[in-house]
This record gives sequence, structure tokens and C-alpha cells, in this order.
Amino acid sequence: MVTGYVSMILHSHMPFIRHPEIEDSLEERWFFEAMSECYIPLIEVYDNLIKDNINFKITMSITPPLMAMLEDDYLQKRYLEYLKKSIELSEKEIIRTKNNKELNKLAYFYNERFNKLISIYKSYDYNLMNAFKKFDKSGNLEIITCSATHGLLPLLMVNPETVRAQLATGIQSYIDCIGHSPKGIWLPECAYTYSLDSMLKDFGIQYFITESTAILNASPKPRYGTFAPIATPNGVCAFGRDMESSHQVWSNFTGYPGDYYYREFYKDIGYELPMEYIKPYINKGGIRLDTGIKYYRITEKTDKKEYYNREAAMEKVREHGSHFASSRFNQINHISQNMKQPPIITCPYDTELFGHWWFEGPDFIDAFIRKSAEEWTNYELITPSQYLEKYPMVQCSNPCPSSWGENGDYSVWINKSNDWIYRDLHSCAEAMVRLADTYTNPNDLQKRALNQAARELMLAEASDWPFIIKNNTTVEYAVKRVNTHIERFDKLYDDITKNKLDSKYISHMEELDNIFKNINYEIYKKDIY
Repeated sequence: MVTGYVSMILHSHMPFIRHPEIEDSLEERWFFEAMSECYIPLIEVYDNLIKDNINFKITMSITPPLMAMLEDDYLQKRYLEYLKKSIELSEKEIIRTKNNKELNKLAYFYNERFNKLISIYKSYDYNLMNAFKKFDKSGNLEIITCSATHGLLPLLMVNPETVRAQLATGIQSYIDCIGHSPKGIWLPECAYTYSLDSMLKDFGIQYFITESTAILNASPKPRYGTFAPIATPNGVCAFGRDMESSHQVWSNFTGYPGDYYYREFYKDIGYELPMEYIKPYINKGGIRLDTGIKYYRITEKTDKKEYYNREAAMEKVREHGSHFASSRFNQINHISQNMKQPPIITCPYDTELFGHWWFEGPDFIDAFIRKSAEEWTNYELITPSQYLEKYPMVQCSNPCPSSWGENGDYSVWINKSNDWIYRDLHSCAEAMVRLADTYTNPNDLQKRALNQAARELMLAEASDWPFIIKNNTTVEYAVKRVNTHIERFDKLYDDITKNKLDSKYISHMEELDNIFKNINYEIYKKDIY
């Protein structure tokens, strides 16, 4: 008997990291790693579930930059080259490790894995959006949208026009790719503020995902906490993250990914083998990188790691998948006794956790879904929109401004390390609004320049850049990306207003930053909505 529901939601996002101007971009490898470790393995999981007649339901946001990169011819070709190099390296590893039985077995595992990846990639005509659209059409996957470049909307609200532009462009990109309007949205970083719900309503969005604090601190206090959606004053529904299920996966101390039998993330042959051997498979500038071939398991808190055992890891996956399913069973059994409608457990995660940081993550999702399909369970997997169809009566309550970042606020994205970004972003946003209001009947070249200015502004607004700066990772790259897009915007603004447009320069910018092919700068007009 069904007494509750579980909604697993995977947020799939990468910044727009397409660099045809660089021979061997380090950042493009972020994308290739995510394809190999997250997106293709998940596609394989979904295909196998369908093959085994398991009627699963799962939700994924796929952000516009990620959609654009997955469909980009240049990146598709570059990824194919990357896969072929991975296969070549694994073949060399089979030879190199022939005298070590455990390592040699792992070398064969990676060789088979890379060949499987390229086989799946080819089967979808080198475009992974073909796979995700297939699952969307079958009803197993609900794809939701995001803002255009994952800009942190509450911090951009100084200029409401730029927030509307982010939403309009993101939704239009979704429609252009998927073929229908989105029902839900993943607000970037789950960041919400009061004025957003009216905009979401204007764009036909039914629901969004929030951090638990947005629900628990809502006004009036929600009757069922995060175990039921709430409706904003404008009727857009909010689903809050469940903390128990989140803790089981995300916790640094007790979360599943830290189990000693799982693969160690931080030991890769790209850093360990002699340079003359590994050089063809790392960056052409000689910078050591992850190759995806990692031979050790987490073991314990020690530098002496034991070899990875795939069979033992898969046994742990089944154990953890079963535990996660049993936990949802017990949780729903307890909660449902005090509710007048079946509860929903909302489980949102970054897709990139599953496969990249947690190598066995896609297998865990597979194990959990298969366990959930067994008769003993008291819940069904569901998407947020399906839950709203079943239970349309939703308590009205105003979510609290929040994010799923540290402290539950916006401080990760605006602090002493990165607050300088916003002065330039707000200035450019004001300038973009002026351009849209001024140039109501542009010629073809002016229109191209205006559209490109809109692209550059949106790319500068990505929340990835302040996040990287705050976390002190690839800071130089993030700072360069912000400054480069601002400089390009400023030049385009200057050229437009002084009527000195250079068609060659515009064409070059259109080639480099070719996202949002159907963008229309007029979305920045003050009176468009």
C-alpha cells in the first residue's frame, strides 16, 4: 500500500566552458570528466531499468549551458578524441600492469568501461541530449529548467530586467531543445527571494526546489514542514529538501560516499606515473591531470591505500541502496501517521556527485530504484509535478529567502573575496536595459551586436565564478572569465552607441560565445512584461 512518495531530483550543471581558441583547455576537461563519470553512466542506468521493465520516475534539471555544450559539434568531437585517448591509455595500462594480478584486473575494468562509454556515446549519435529527451518522452524522466547561465537571481534583483532575461532565456533554451515548456525550475543554488515567485508565475513555472530553511522558516509556518510542498502568494509551489535523506548522502562523516570500499578520488595515475609515460594523456602543456584511471579504494584515513575491489564496492552499493530505501520506508511510515495526505520526501542532489566525486554513485541510484520497485515498499517514486497533479490542494505560505549554500544564505556568492564582481554586473545590466529600450529598430549588424552583448552579460553573471573565487580553487580562471565577458560587453556597448561596429569582431565573439542561438536582446526592455 502506498502511503508516501519519494522524489529524487538531480541538478545537472556546468558553466559554459567551450574554448576553441585554446589548443587544450584545462577547463573543457571538467566537462569531459562529467560526461564519462556522470551523464553517460546515468544514461546506461536508465536504459537498463527500462530494459528490465522497471517503471521508475526521476527528475533532472539540465541547465542551458550544459544543454548547449552537450549539443555542440566542437565539444562532441573533442570529447570523442578524449575517449579514444582514454581507451589507448587503458590498453597501455593492461600491458604495464601484467605482472600485478590486482592492478591488471583493474586495468581491464577501465578498458572495458571506456569502450562501453564510447559505445553508448555513438548509439545516441554523439549527442547525449538525444538520450535525455528519449527518457523525457517515455515519462521516466522529468527534465526541469534553470536560469540562462545559473546566475544567482536574488543578487541580480537590483535590476529586475536582468533576472527576467535570465529566466526567459533559460526557458526558451529548454523549449528549443526539449520541444515543450518546462513544468519546474531549479533556481540556481536553490536561492530564493520574495520577488521571484511573481516572475516564475509569469513564465508558467509550476514549482521550484528550495533548501529546507526556505520551508521551515516560511510564513505562516507550514503544517507539514518539508514533507509537503507549499504555495507562494502567487501560486507557485516550493518543494523543500529533506534533511535526513540529504545527510545520508552528503555527510562528510556518515555519508555513503565515504565508505572505505569505494574508490579513492584523489589518487590518479595522471599524477603518479613517470612524465614520459603519461605525457600524451595529460595537458599538452605538461600539466598533470586526472585521467580517470584510479587504482585505490578509500581504505581508511591513511596514506597507505589498498587496491580498489570492484566486486566489493558493488556489494556496498547494494547495501547502501537497500539502506536508503529502508530509511525512506521507515521515514514515511512515521510521518504519514500525522498527515492528512501522503508525504513526499524531496531528495535533491548535484548530479556530478554521482559518478565524479562518488564513483559508484550511478550504481547507487540504480540499486535504490530497483529496491524501490519491490513490493515491500510503502512508497512510490514520483516527480514533483506528478505529486501536484495527485494532490493539488497546497498550503499557502511565503518561503524564506535562502540558498543551499553555507549558512543557508547568499554569503558564498557575495563576500570580501568576490563582492567586486557585482558592481560591474549591475552597471552592465543597467547599460543593457538602456540598449534594449533605445534600439527598437536595429539593422542586422546592430541586432547581432545587441544579442551578443546580452550573451556576454549573462555569461558574466554565472554563479560559478564567485563560487570558485570563494572556495579558492581555479581563481585565476574565474576572475578572467568575469573580466573577459565584462570587457567584451563594454566594447560591444561602446561600438553600438558610437556606431562603429566591426562585423569581423562580432563574428569572432559569436563563434567563441555561441550559446543561446535564438536569444533576443529585447527581453531586457523595461516594459516588455
